[in-house]
Amino acid sequence: MGIPAGSYHWLCYRLEAQLAAKRVVSGQITWWYGSFYNGTLDQFVVTSAWKPSAVFNLELSGERNVGRLSQGNFTKDRLGTRARINLSPDLQFSSFVQYDNESRNLGTNSRVRWTFHPLGELFVVYNHNLDRLARDWELASNELLVKLQYAFRF
Repeated sequence: MGIPAGSYHWLCYRLEAQLAAKRVVSGQITWWYGSFYNGTLDQFVVTSAWKPSAVFNLELSGERNVGRLSQGNFTKDRLGTRARINLSPDLQFSSFVQYDNESRNLGTNSRVRWTFHPLGELFVVYNHNLDRLARDWELASNELLVKLQYAFRF
């Protein structure tokens, strides 16, 4: 049985604590809570970042959603990590990996951004997704995107 059709209004509250983003190690903890459809939802979000230099950044994040509805309760978890390497102002590499327990999908997004001219940029993006089936992982999708952007001025 799904959620009945109708109009729903949610009232949510938030408690939050964080460390300054300008520090070598930073982070944030957030708790959202309140009404959700015909029940309640608690959302816990934790993020942390390590920036040992201007060249390298590493971020970790996690989220847990606990819903209580008359139709049944649910828990959804999401974990992620992001790494960035800034070799120069003109060349950056970044990669994001994420998993959630509902879709059982492990996804990666990796990107290279190269500014080869003040008016031109090249982006190369690779997306790779795996689905968790019983005990094994199965390829869900692969995607390679290339974007060349150049502004002509006259």
